[in-house]
Amino acid sequence: MKTTFIHEIRAVKNKKELANIIRAQRISEKVLGRVLANLKTGVSEIETANLIKKSFIKEGAPVLSFPPIVAFGKNSANIHHIPGKTKLKKGDMVMFDFGCAVSHYCSDMTRTYFWGEPSLKQKKIYLAVLEAQNRVLSLIKKGERRAGVIDASARKFLAKKYKNNFKHGLGHGVGTVIHEWPNFKPKSEDILPVGSVMTVEPGLYFKDWGGVRIEDMVLIARKGYKNLTNIPKDLSSAILK
Repeated sequence: MKTTFIHEIRAVKNKKELANIIRAQRISEKVLGRVLANLKTGVSEIETANLIKKSFIKEGAPVLSFPPIVAFGKNSANIHHIPGKTKLKKGDMVMFDFGCAVSHYCSDMTRTYFWGEPSLKQKKIYLAVLEAQNRVLSLIKKGERRAGVIDASARKFLAKKYKNNFKHGLGHGVGTVIHEWPNFKPKSEDILPVGSVMTVEPGLYFKDWGGVRIEDMVLIARKGYKNLTNIPKDLSSAILK
């Protein structure tokens, strides 16, 4: 007989819980749009992070899932970068990772952009991360629910070209806390329950150069999944001019 643990019960979201997560995500998307519209050469990471915080307050969602990550240029190689005085310049990669809470339920999203036309290396790395994410989503769509197997599909793909540069788990459950069960990790034995909300966030990071992470939140459904993230992520959408 299987014992159902509290974390397994928490992982499955009812309609109201899911509505709160989706609402939090829609607010985050609105905030991202405002931030992108206000980006300019010479603005600092900390100024941009403050704009994110003010924008959430303006949208009536002052509680953030976690302190916003804003990383310009080579700072994007730092997975948990704390925004500082670094100023935006042409050719920079720009990484945003943030979310808010609605009635205690969190959202989480990462997008990486290019401030101006990206180099060939920047394009290749971006497209590799996007392909890794698409491979994972395709696997989930086919019905794969073993977290370790799903993590491995992205990790093996990225390791072929970029050895040991994917330095964190592929994703995690989201709910009343930003990281909850289940987890996409190399040795995870978790099985994704129908009704859980997961992040899928592959990334590649190169010290003193920069990094790319793309993160969506998905609802695990009986057949496949539903992507709860509405911000485009194709290469052309990632180029800001």
